Amino acid sequence: MGTGGSAGRLTFDNISLRDCITFAYGIPDGRDYELSGPDWLADEMFDIVATFRPGTAAPAIRAMTQQMLASRFGLQVHYETKELQTYVLTVAKGGPKLKAHTSAEEGAFIHSEDRVVFRAFSIGGLASRLSGPAFHLDRPVVDHTDLKGSYDFTLNWSARDPAGPSLFTAIEEQLGLRLATEKLPARILMVDNVNRTPTPN
Repeated sequence: MGTGGSAGRLTFDNISLRDCITFAYGIPDGRDYELSGPDWLADEMFDIVATFRPGTAAPAIRAMTQQMLASRFGLQVHYETKELQTYVLTVAKGGPKLKAHTSAEEGAFIHSEDRVVFRAFSIGGLASRLSGPAFHLDRPVVDHTDLKGSYDFTLNWSARDPAGPSLFTAIEEQLGLRLATEKLPARILMVDNVNRTPTPN
């Protein structure tokens, strides 16, 4: 999928209808569980060009994309609250092992294989990143630590070597936090109707 933009114009090259819907409704990357619809949404690919007034705010662009999906694809949706298996982030027995961010450096998320550097991150921000594609977890992560402020920390784990620490072990040993499984309510966007073929331009 390619995405491009310029003043007054937004272009999606070879985008799936699923990705277009997640963009339109503000569903973050890696949170596919927040959208429920037919499997083919991920398979049908389209080139979409949207035009709007220069300076239009992002929420308005998303709203216009929603209108386009409704008019061209017959998209109809509603929200439901469902219970999902979730990872809950809590403080481990020995307490947190986190360094408060005190410098003037801006926040950063530097990802390489089996190593991630976080700078000026809240624990809520950590939970959001753990829910994303970089960590390949099979369910969302929710922050229940009640820790405030921003922190600098690094996670080192082994995704391939069984002799190395797992992500769960690294989070507990290196950050003093813990991931536990729990069922929690989540707001899900439900697709009621959508057409495979859009109406003509």
